[in-house]
Amino acid sequence: MIKFKFDPRIKNGYYSASYFNKSTHIVKKYKPNENVCLQFVHFTNKLVKVCGISESVQMLQAMLTKQELKQIQVYGVTDGDLVNGRKPVLLIIGPYQLFGKYENVIDGILARRSSVANNCYQMLRLIKSSQLVYMADRTDDYLLQPYDGYAAYIGGVRNFVTDASVELIKHYKNISVTGTIPHALIQEFDGDLNGTMRAYINEFGSSKSIALIDYHNDVVSEIKKLSLDFKNLFAVRVDTSNNLIDKGLLAKYRNVKSAYGVSPQLIELTRKTLDNCGMKNTKVVASSGIDNEKILNFQKHKSPIDYYGVGSSLITRNVHFTADLVLKNGHHEAKYGRELFININRIKTLKKYI
Repeated sequence: MIKFKFDPRIKNGYYSASYFNKSTHIVKKYKPNENVCLQFVHFTNKLVKVCGISESVQMLQAMLTKQELKQIQVYGVTDGDLVNGRKPVLLIIGPYQLFGKYENVIDGILARRSSVANNCYQMLRLIKSSQLVYMADRTDDYLLQPYDGYAAYIGGVRNFVTDASVELIKHYKNISVTGTIPHALIQEFDGDLNGTMRAYINEFGSSKSIALIDYHNDVVSEIKKLSLDFKNLFAVRVDTSNNLIDKGLLAKYRNVKSAYGVSPQLIELTRKTLDNCGMKNTKVVASSGIDNEKILNFQKHKSPIDYYGVGSSLITRNVHFTADLVLKNGHHEAKYGRELFININRIKTLKKYI
């Protein structure tokens, strides 16, 4: 079982919106004996891979006393479930003053984790899990890596680039921490990719070593040089910026927008050059702004890509959750349009957590 960590200040309302803290105070004083149901749903018009349920439940267990936990019931779906909009993913039943101030905290957990999990899930409907390398570490707060890594795992990802990303899931099977070399290392070797790879392999071995071939914006020249010393190189990675066109494409595609960056044309040129240089077993890794749209375009052109290094598109927040009180003492009572979105007699068909 994964054990999530929580800042103890959550209990004091440090991360809660002030109006939730004030509402909790008022209810505790004026309406202490009401039994309510707090419902969490998303309103996306499609199936969403939900994540953050286990974390939310553990947060409640960490913040409430044993006596307080006995006064509430928590039902919900399971991390990884596909849930339509307007379907409850989490229900908390009991005295509002015990859990009301955690509403926005849980909303945030569910939104972030579900966005990451769902983004990964949607991308892995296009490519195999073995083809995807999760490289979102450089596009957001480093403290989020363990939690985003867990969400990415729920979404189907198995290949990561930082130890922090697998902190919560490292005991699971088929998890790997891998990567290439950065442009910075090539710079330290004065732009000499062969010298860079020689040092890298000398220190870390040749197993699954990957050369970054866009440093000089000339993949053909780099591959030709690599072939002199590294015929059995595991893979090359193309990371050309979207505002550049590789030198090998200039003559034919100088003013063709679709040829800029890591394009189908550049991937085709990379594969052709590898084959012509006797590196037919060397794989091709594509990175730099990869998203679902680009993958579909690569597939349309049957681009020979073996792996995708993907970052920011996997952590874009696009799933949001809303929490509402929908029952009071067993009867419907809610903001207009936010009724209980499950038959009151079927609540117990959800998994009972507390």
